[in-house]
Amino acid sequence: ALAGMTPMSRPSRGHLGLASRHGALLVLACSRFGLPATAAAATPTKAVKPLTKEVNEALRLEPACDGCYPNDKRACTKDVWNRCCGQEIVCHDYHCREEVMGQLQANTKVRVKDDFESDDTEKALITKGMTGRVIRVDGEGDALIKFWRDEYDDDFLRNWVFKATFWDKLELPERMVRLRAAKVVKCLDNCTLSMNCGLADLGKSKKKMKAYQACLGGCKVEDCTTNEECKVFYEAYASCKQRTAESGACSPVKPQAQKASYDEVGVPASGHVLPFETAQPSCL
Repeated sequence: ALAGMTPMSRPSRGHLGLASRHGALLVLACSRFGLPATAAAATPTKAVKPLTKEVNEALRLEPACDGCYPNDKRACTKDVWNRCCGQEIVCHDYHCREEVMGQLQANTKVRVKDDFESDDTEKALITKGMTGRVIRVDGEGDALIKFWRDEYDDDFLRNWVFKATFWDKLELPERMVRLRAAKVVKCLDNCTLSMNCGLADLGKSKKKMKAYQACLGGCKVEDCTTNEECKVFYEAYASCKQRTAESGACSPVKPQAQKASYDEVGVPASGHVLPFETAQPSCL
């Protein structure tokens, strides 16, 4: 193409070299900061999410809880009571976790604490220890994130992460107080779960009371409540749980209603896996 150009229109070697260097810098910028360019990784399509109404319905307690949980333990079988306890903890946590975790924002740094598949058409494996930066957040609170296996590496992944996945699989190194508050409320919920929500009966058993108090001691509540910022998040979570209980958002579904499963809506099936780091009751 250059052969057909006149001397006046043909770019000099200096101009060509400058353009080449400019292009290299552009590619480097795109690689590091997620700017649009042909050299940057393609953005996958976010996976389809269930409707909020469907998720909320699936999180409600099972019909068998109606009439016995949480007010009349004698009207429940032991298994039903225990399932209702787990379901209520899951439901309250789902509605209130954002109070302690906050929302992702563009340029927020994230660190992966557990392996997971990205919430998009690629279903890329995002592994523990990877770091990333949020590129953008959509109206549902889901984030497009640029991940590195090594934050000084030029190779990266660009994938979608649902808000609920963020709660369970990511942590925010630049928001350590929120992380502390999240660990405290998770620990307290697990202590309640370990007692099968039978806190009203603790006075009847010194052994259970001692075990519960030991669990609470491991939650380091005082460390949080004596820190003004952590205390705000902790109290916001507790207030949200109270509002959620009063609203009936987690009340048992009617017997004739069909309760959706975990696989259908992408939230924990009642009484099976809690949205915590482990499914078993444990402290920090």
